[in-house]
Parts: sequence; C-alpha cells; structure tokens
Amino acid sequence: MSIRPVLALVAAAVICALGALILGEYEFNGVTPVGAGILFGLVISEIVLEIGARRHPLIGLLTSAMVAGALGWAGYVSSGEGLRPFPNGAWVAMAFGAVAAGVRTGGLWSRPPADVTNAE
Repeated sequence: MSIRPVLALVAAAVICALGALILGEYEFNGVTPVGAGILFGLVISEIVLEIGARRHPLIGLLTSAMVAGALGWAGYVSSGEGLRPFPNGAWVAMAFGAVAAGVRTGGLWSRPPADVTNAE
C-alpha cells in the first residue's frame, strides 16, 4: 500500500475544513444546496484521485464522510453557529455531496484502463 492515498485523504480533510468555512457564508436555499453539494463533492473527489491515484470503496467511504461533514459544518456556520435552525438545504447538500464524492472515488463505476496495444 502506498502513502499516496493517505496523503490524499489528509489533503482532502484540510480542504474540506477550508471549504466548510467558505460555504458557511452562503445561505442554503433554493437550488444552491444541490449545486454546492455536487460541486463540492466532485472537487474534493478530484483532489483525492489526483493525489492518491487510486479508487477504492474505503477511500470512497472516507471521502463521502469528509464531504458530508464539511457540508454539515457549513450548514452550522450558515445558521449563525446554532443561533438559527439548521437549514434544511444543508441536509440536501450533504446528501448530494456525499453521493458525488463516494461514487467518484469509490471505484464502483470506474472504467477499466484502455489497452493501447489494440488501438484502431
């Protein structure tokens, strides 16, 4: 096992924390939670894939959890850190973000590598 996936997950955790603070400044209403969740999940998953260079169900699970946690933290910050009710849109963002990140990094639907010896 390489150290690259571990470094990728550490980098993703740091970026999730930063992203949570940035996304927390916005309101979770309308279609914003869907877009924010999907895009945030895809950005974090791309970071994990580029640094880690590996797809695995455990990596997908950990990435999903980090993305959902970060979006939950963003919802908490958006609610005035508990002064207002937790926004329902944050739950939506958490679900969409976790699915996007998990599917992308989990290797469930990854294409096999192209065989260049049989190219047309």
